Amino acid sequence: MSKERPPILMQRRGAFLVPQAPIDGEMLEAFPAGKPLKVVVTQPRNIKPHRLYFAMLKLVADNMQGPATKEALHEWIKLKTGVSVAIPLKSGKVDLVPGSIAFDKMNDDEFRVFLEAAKTLIVEHLIPGLSKPALEAEARAMLGE
Repeated sequence: MSKERPPILMQRRGAFLVPQAPIDGEMLEAFPAGKPLKVVVTQPRNIKPHRLYFAMLKLVADNMQGPATKEALHEWIKLKTGVSVAIPLKSGKVDLVPGSIAFDKMNDDEFRVFLEAAKTLIVEHLIPGLSKPALEAEARAMLGE
């Protein structure tokens, strides 16, 4: 699992871990039932903006016409917002590949700027007519907020 994918948040209930929100349950269902899973239990820092971003991507992918996935949208948004790595080519040209928004690559202030730019791209280029507040409210509802 990529460092950039949102973590699956769980809550302890007795000796069991249960998904914190419906979106966590959906992500958990992507793993095969009855197979061991490696779980590292930590108490995360505030990751709400990161989770909000990935919930928005899922919402957009689910409502777009065409085969766009949240992963493809994520890569597109990173390139469009300048979160990229330059690859110098022998010809002298430079190609760009998507960079990282992982916690160790971007601080809270940088991520806030990235998130705002992502919302702008979504409402201006992907789902015209949708407002930023409406997009955020729908994504927050997916997170159980």
